[in-house]
Amino acid sequence: MRTKISILLLTVVALWPLFTARSMAQSSTARMLVMSRLQHHGHTPQLATKAVVNEHGTEGWRFVSIDVPGAVATITGGINPRGDIVGVYYDASFDEHGFLLKDGKVTTIDVPGSLVGLPDVTALQTEANGINPEGDIVGDYFAPPGAPLAPECIVAFSPACRRGFLYHKGQFSDVLVPGKKGSIPNAISPNGAIYGCDHDDDYFTSMFGFVRTPSGSFKTLNAGGGELRDPTQSVPVSMNNGATPDGSIIVGLYLDLPTKTVHGYIVQDGVFRRYDVPGSVLTQNWGINPTGDFVGLYDDPSGNEHGFLQRWGDDDPPITIDVPSAPPFNAVLTDAFAINSEGAIVGLYMDASGNLHGYLAVREKD
Repeated sequence: MRTKISILLLTVVALWPLFTARSMAQSSTARMLVMSRLQHHGHTPQLATKAVVNEHGTEGWRFVSIDVPGAVATITGGINPRGDIVGVYYDASFDEHGFLLKDGKVTTIDVPGSLVGLPDVTALQTEANGINPEGDIVGDYFAPPGAPLAPECIVAFSPACRRGFLYHKGQFSDVLVPGKKGSIPNAISPNGAIYGCDHDDDYFTSMFGFVRTPSGSFKTLNAGGGELRDPTQSVPVSMNNGATPDGSIIVGLYLDLPTKTVHGYIVQDGVFRRYDVPGSVLTQNWGINPTGDFVGLYDDPSGNEHGFLQRWGDDDPPITIDVPSAPPFNAVLTDAFAINSEGAIVGLYMDASGNLHGYLAVREKD
């Protein structure tokens, strides 16, 4: 996700400021789009057999490592109240698949080519990013160049080829802000409101956080976009990453253009304010639960990356979430992406060999 192997990357290259681990493979690896891939339905995920906390991990938390069988990398990005988890895995060819982990079983979630007018294409490169209590899943996918229903997609894996989807009751549909070429939905509320970002030909100044309301209309962080109380205010290079069920509190991240610094943000009742983990040099807000507790990641002054949990209304600093550095995890980096109503957190960690794993973290009971 950052330049330490390109994970959670908010790159120092100004034109590519907001690539995250969810976009690691397509942004840093030259790949060919494989039109037909093996589906991994019904497999049990590989879980760390010694999911314990010690002095190397975050005190009071129990961690479980999550790896899709046969995958070279796994990222867990969303969790709903019953504990269903969605995420992304990369197969041996570095092709990207969404997945659902439910009741101990992994199901691959791949957008079919028919969504972009290619009925003979079985599956497109897919990321599953969020899931709500009803089991609706949102994420994004890559259209192949020349796809009839994605005319702006000309260069493979370019921003214009990256489009959002909703998976509802077994059916895929597009999630695209009118007038924009692409989108990345990151979360979906119980009422079906979808939060993410839109873009055109870059992930830079054309990118703005959005919400698609349950009625299907859109609000954005662009000037006059309707999300902010002040219609003249604009927040470019931004991503809405989640919200409370009533939509009154939205969390996300943005790049401050004058300083080229990445910050988290909170939009509460239409009012935007910056959020930074104290003492950090980079902060990203990713997920929020119904009580307003939110999670994300930050970089300390030494460049080490950590997950965090901020309790809503708590004046105390956030809780750092670190997957243990001791076996079996051997973690050197932790990011937190989502938190559910029970306080369970999912995200990504990197081990000492540079491998990416998903994880589940739950608070140990007293």
